[in-house]
Parts: sequence; structure tokens; C-alpha cells
Amino acid sequence: MKNVRRIIIGVALLCLAVGIFISSTIQKTNILVIEDVISGKITEIPAPDNTFVLGYIHSVLLTPAEEYFFIDNQQQLNLQKTIYESFGVGLPYSQREDWEFEIVDGKFILYVDRTMASINMIISPIPDHWIEVGGETYQLIDLITTPEDAIRITAKQGYSFK
Repeated sequence: MKNVRRIIIGVALLCLAVGIFISSTIQKTNILVIEDVISGKITEIPAPDNTFVLGYIHSVLLTPAEEYFFIDNQQQLNLQKTIYESFGVGLPYSQREDWEFEIVDGKFILYVDRTMASINMIISPIPDHWIEVGGETYQLIDLITTPEDAIRITAKQGYSFK
């Protein structure tokens, strides 16, 4: 009977230790969901600081353009600013709303406030699309099945390791 009691106490203590370990290493966070709309392939990337950068090389001007996003409490994607180095097709050239604009170190910075539930785009191998989350850069072409597939980027609540 004493051995059974020791085993039960030992198992209880082990379960308690495992529970404490798990609760201290897992955190609730926003997760970016990148879906290949054609194949259904899904890539999930934790975004613990609720920010990400979507970038590409302009196919004609061959200059980088980056869009900076914040994920809000409802998992909406809020475009906060766009940084680019030249004017051209597909790049902002005039202010449509009361957004701030400045030039810093030869780069154009347009501060915006546009919220969306998702970002839909076609991934071509030519403009070198990438997404940066938590200091890691992911080539979007590597996250899809076939070049020129459509993707959808959304956010959801989830859990990740600290």
C-alpha cells in the first residue's frame, strides 16, 4: 500500500512538473497563415510581435518595395507604411488620403492606415516576393506548389513556443 501511494504521488508530481514546463514554454500569439489557393497547401508562421513585412523587387525598376503590417486583436492586417526607392507602375505616386509622406536616405516612405482581413496575390518568380516575420525572411515562391499560384495571407490566434 505504501508503494502504491508513493507511485501515485510520484506520478502526480511528474504531471505537475510537465504542466508547469508546458505552460512556461507555450504562449498565445498571432499566427500568419499563408495559403496556396490553388493546391490548398498552408504554411503557418508565428508572429509574436504582431508585425510582418511583405516585400518584393519591382519587376521593371528592379528596386525593392516593402509594406509593413501590424496584426490587430481581431487578427486583421493593418498596413502601416510602405517604403520604396523609385516611382513606377504599381507604386504610390500621389496621396489619396490624408497620409504622411517623407523621403529618408533616398527612400520614399508613405505612412498609411489601411486594414484588411486578407492579402491576396499571385506569386511570380520574377519579382522575388518575400515575407519577414520575427527577423526571419521567407521566400514566398518556396511556400507555394507551382510558380504563379495565388496565395492568401491571413492571421489567426494560436500557440507557439517561447
